[in-house]
Amino acid sequence: MKLTLLTEKLKKGVEIISKIPIKKFSLPILENVLVTAEKNFLILNVTDLESGIFWKTLAKVENEGKICIRKKVIESFVNFLPQGKIELEKKDLTLQIKSENFLTKIKGEDPEEFPIIPQPKEGEFILTSSKIFCEGLSKVFNLPSPSLGRPEISGVLLDFSPEGIKFVATDSFRLGEKRISQKLDISKPYSLILPQAGAKEIFNIFSKEDREIKIYLSPNQIFIEAQMIETPEPEIIFTSRLIEGEYPNYEEIVPKKFETEAVLKTEEFFKKIKTASLFSSKINEVKLKFLPKEKKVEILSENPDLGEFKSEIFSQIKGKEMKISFNYKFLLDGISSMTKEDFIFYLTNPEGPAMLRPKDDQSYYYLLMPIKMS
Repeated sequence: MKLTLLTEKLKKGVEIISKIPIKKFSLPILENVLVTAEKNFLILNVTDLESGIFWKTLAKVENEGKICIRKKVIESFVNFLPQGKIELEKKDLTLQIKSENFLTKIKGEDPEEFPIIPQPKEGEFILTSSKIFCEGLSKVFNLPSPSLGRPEISGVLLDFSPEGIKFVATDSFRLGEKRISQKLDISKPYSLILPQAGAKEIFNIFSKEDREIKIYLSPNQIFIEAQMIETPEPEIIFTSRLIEGEYPNYEEIVPKKFETEAVLKTEEFFKKIKTASLFSSKINEVKLKFLPKEKKVEILSENPDLGEFKSEIFSQIKGKEMKISFNYKFLLDGISSMTKEDFIFYLTNPEGPAMLRPKDDQSYYYLLMPIKMS
């Protein structure tokens, strides 16, 4: 194996494969990057058996071949490489990296031990914008929490239909849904449950630049592909296993009617709740009182060891007066996901689900359950 390429290309590839974090594996080979010289390309592969990345770039290849090298070594070393051309050459189980000024030898491992990363097969796929897709993921991927009893809610639901894409996630205490309206050329609706780690990896890989991505609709794996600019070859293929099972019919718990509605300034309300959290109780409780006649929301938190906080915020409110309590962490997550200057706080009753929705935006909502008031 022998090839030449530009340092900046290698740095870009190593940055992309680093989006799958290094873990402690029972199989040491998984701590490696598979480096391959094939035809006119350098290819880097990494996997943790749950997800994997295939990255490819043009290079001047003199001899084809492959070798495994430690991922953490190449991730650290590549930052010190000089600009310009570098040469990679395999000699036995050692990878030599050299330029005019230096020569480095990195010990490698047998590439035949590296697991095969699945590749997409022919079938239905959609084309969409990486920026828009990653924005949808980012709205919900922090919501799930591990659940051995209900693994299906440990991930993110991706719902593809001819009208667009829906992103949903929950941990049973709160739920987020984001819709993207886009005409998709598919013959039928598809639903899949993406692991939370995979959702975050997709965001980290594809969110930096807006480019067209190809998503293959497969029953057991998701494949996301981005092409090279220079040639019609894939530059990146990300794959992840899917979570088996059927996602719960969450739409049954989404309220259709509300007793109280308040229009609030997003930044102002966030700061008030953040301050109240400093004096919250052990169960992270913050109490809210919605007063339509006075057109204001009162905020209260108290801790017997620390003290108490009282404040108010003026608001357009309609409906019934209501007292309600929330876990401030869940409430802050919801407020911070609002992208508009104003948002609407919808309430059903003191023990029923509440909804936050950006004003004049029907594409996203955040649902959360209150704390039962003592």
